[in-house]
Amino acid sequence: MTSWTKRIAGAMTALALSAGIAAATEIRIVDEADYGGDREKAIVSTLMQPISPLVAGQAGNTTSIAQIGTGHSVNSAIEGHSSASLIAQEGTRNRAVQAIQGSNSALLLVQSGTNNNVLQASRGDNNFQLVGVSGSNNDIGYVQVGDNLAGVLDLRNSHNTTVVALQTNRSSNYLMPTGISGLKNAAVVIVPGKMYVLPKR
Repeated sequence: MTSWTKRIAGAMTALALSAGIAAATEIRIVDEADYGGDREKAIVSTLMQPISPLVAGQAGNTTSIAQIGTGHSVNSAIEGHSSASLIAQEGTRNRAVQAIQGSNSALLLVQSGTNNNVLQASRGDNNFQLVGVSGSNNDIGYVQVGDNLAGVLDLRNSHNTTVVALQTNRSSNYLMPTGISGLKNAAVVIVPGKMYVLPKR
């Protein structure tokens, strides 16, 4: 196990423990059918057009980081070829971790607000992620394991929310939920085919 995968495993464990403090009531389950199908594939395809050269083996590895504010911390690691890792942070004391192991994959993150933690990891080939986060005191972990996986996770205007998302080949390349923005005091667990939203105490 490489050093960055150990860090990922530790961070995911911490996020899972955070989610565990949520109350076991008001669970909302969303089926994969709500986010899968030709429509979502078309949306993902459109989103990926600007970075298609990077994930089609037509360009070298690229890492681009822009930070504005105070107290930021970024860690980006790429292993493989023709991959992109882009981070933009604005605000105060935001943290972000990105990791790619494989080829022709892209991890994109746009973050603003204060005191947000985001962890992205993708292990496999031809994968795509995009996470949008704003608000305050949010913890997001998005891990992909497999090949040809899509992405997009929208947590804008959220506060005190924990999200743990796991995407594998069992996910059937479905689009990650984009309608869960604006959450407050919530824990969200996304696994292949299901999404659980629980209120935090």
